[in-house]
Amino acid sequence: MAPELLIDVRDTVVYFVLSLFVLLIGFGVLDLLTPGKLYRAVFVDHLPNAAIVAIAQQIGLGIIVVTAVLGSPESLIEGVTEVVVIGLLGVALQSIALVVLEMLIPGRFRDLVLDHKLRSGAIAAGVLLVVIAAVNAACLT
Repeated sequence: MAPELLIDVRDTVVYFVLSLFVLLIGFGVLDLLTPGKLYRAVFVDHLPNAAIVAIAQQIGLGIIVVTAVLGSPESLIEGVTEVVVIGLLGVALQSIALVVLEMLIPGRFRDLVLDHKLRSGAIAAGVLLVVIAAVNAACLT
């Protein structure tokens, strides 16, 4: 194999692992901000509103991480540093957005997330989280 190809493979693996790390951190923070255990609500109890919020937040963080990786410098060390900083800043901004969204939604957002019936408020909140993430991604690069 050509040395350039090996470097490309190495860089790809590093960015991929780093991106998964940021997404896992983001899910962990989201889990702390939502009632109960989000993992359980989504994968064990199959609560549709919890799934929508989790999906929207992960899509949003994915948009932020993809933007950070695509805009990263050529140098692997500088690029990794930038992706970590931008990714974690994106997690923080998305978390703040979720808290603000919770304050603005009428009723208890926590009750909405744990409801067994799919609610339009959860869908609207999910779409807002993705839109906010797209704005975050544009601002972070």
